Amino acid sequence: LDIKHAGFHWSMPWILAEMLGGAAAVGLYRAVRPDEKLRGTSFEEYMPGLHTKCLSEFLGTFMLVLTAGLNVVMNSPAVAWSAAASLMCMIYSVGGVSGGHFNPAVTLAVVTSSRGKCSSR
Repeated sequence: LDIKHAGFHWSMPWILAEMLGGAAAVGLYRAVRPDEKLRGTSFEEYMPGLHTKCLSEFLGTFMLVLTAGLNVVMNSPAVAWSAAASLMCMIYSVGGVSGGHFNPAVTLAVVTSSRGKCSSR
């Protein structure tokens, strides 16, 4: 935060917003990755539930749509690069939980193909 231009009175709301964002990130991480608390064989045998998979897909889709939308609103010439970077980061972070489709149409196509690649368990 630039105190010279914004003024010191904006520092406390800025700090509060940063702390709330960090708390939200911790909460979402724990909701998406409950296996981080497991040890030994329980960790190796863990399969994420449907609510964990759906939350992972929602977060990935939200970040991708938010990134592309903000690029369009700001008239950025780098929409493809930022969308690709956002997708890469979300696939790396939560792709192991949900499969990393991040597109409801792709998820529906994989489920209806009856190949067993995507299940509710």
